[in-house]
Amino acid sequence: MATQAQLIPFSELAPGQAAKIKSDFVTNLVNRVANELTKAPTSLVVRDIRVASDIALLSAGVAIAVEDWACVTGATANAYETMATGTIADTRWVGIYGVHITEGCSCTALRFTVGGSERIIWQLQALREDDDYTGLSMAGVVIPQNTPYTISRWVRVAAGSAFIVLKGVVVEPRGLVISP
Repeated sequence: MATQAQLIPFSELAPGQAAKIKSDFVTNLVNRVANELTKAPTSLVVRDIRVASDIALLSAGVAIAVEDWACVTGATANAYETMATGTIADTRWVGIYGVHITEGCSCTALRFTVGGSERIIWQLQALREDDDYTGLSMAGVVIPQNTPYTISRWVRVAAGSAFIVLKGVVVEPRGLVISP
């Protein structure tokens, strides 16, 4: 069976399917990290993505300095533009399983490049008001520790606004950021 890598509009999901997609994705990611670090899953923390600290979100090519999914603007029309880029920190994995945009978003696609190869391209134009402009992917994207990545957005209108929230988590050992 082929991997279901497409972005599924929220309105096309059966009741409870969104929660299952997230739960399955997080469970698989925690198990992967526990295996790679040879740690028990209970020694790991699953937390939200910190926009500036974890993925270095950019607005008009400049890194934002606050932990906020800020409204970003594109500098070039009809081209992919880098939304976030860098290398994920040691003993930290970022997993992205969906996206939320706002009505009138000037970006129409997201492209995820991990370790030098394109992993997924999500088309955003199918997301509608019925979906709360939200889509989820059964496959998602995982960016492992010490791995370079680039997240790009297709900018349709230069200087147009694009409020894009990546739905995802960070999995890391307890104590790096959170010690519950």
